[in-house]
Amino acid sequence: MNNKIFWIVIAVVVVIIGVFVLASDDQQGGEDTATTQSLSLSDIHGLEVDINDSDRLYLPNHQGLYVQGADREITRASEISDDLMSFVVSPTDNSVFYASGHPKTGGNFGLIRSDDGGVTWKAVSEGLDGPVDFHTMAIDAKDDDYIYGYYAGALQRSLDRGESWEYLNDAPDQIIQLSAGVAQGQLYAATTNGLYRSDDRGESWDQFAFDGETIIAIEVNPTSGQLIANTSAQGLVFSNDKGQTWNKSEFGATDTVLYLSSSASEPEKSYLITKSLKIYKSVDNGATWSLR
Repeated sequence: MNNKIFWIVIAVVVVIIGVFVLASDDQQGGEDTATTQSLSLSDIHGLEVDINDSDRLYLPNHQGLYVQGADREITRASEISDDLMSFVVSPTDNSVFYASGHPKTGGNFGLIRSDDGGVTWKAVSEGLDGPVDFHTMAIDAKDDDYIYGYYAGALQRSLDRGESWEYLNDAPDQIIQLSAGVAQGQLYAATTNGLYRSDDRGESWDQFAFDGETIIAIEVNPTSGQLIANTSAQGLVFSNDKGQTWNKSEFGATDTVLYLSSSASEPEKSYLITKSLKIYKSVDNGATWSLR
């Protein structure tokens, strides 16, 4: 009887070990295929459209860099899982990215760069009074030597792809987002007091729209120059004449629009992402929107 109980116990132990091994294998396999598994967003810190593929979206977030393709599946692009607080794509090379934010270990990592589509990253510089944590960045639409970043209430500019930086002392206060314009040296700033534009690489600025309003998001199409903005008072609007007049978008959702981006290769195509992490698409230059 004692021998029978002994062998029953042994059998149970073997089963338990087998289950544990299988679970470990499944977990390891899941880690190996993390880049191909469909993911979901828990937050968002930006939105960019691939310069060659109008269906490919880049989604920087607290877990690193995610990508969404035409099939709407979200996958991991990067081997790092650091918090990317800002992110831009080179206007001339769709494999070159810049980002800023926080490493998992804490602190800030300044400016980092990827030359392989976000798979691997290397440090570029700490920025001024850094390491910085740029919460918004822009890269010139015609000359990717020029990069801009906003940190600790001050706008910084690099003339050498992020290697060195200088302050732009006449920049507007309380910048929420930056967007490069269609012309070389042109830069837009969404602020808590309207929309500003600089035509001389940030040296001087003109407030040209929405005086007194908070501009939550701004996008300038790098090909057509069309402007799309989300304002606190008027909601989602677009302009085809450099901001002289604005039209109301047909966007029925009450959810706050956080980020906007549009396609360089297909200028009529634009995207937005909301506070509830829903992605919308427009195929008529921002006039109407539907869930992607």
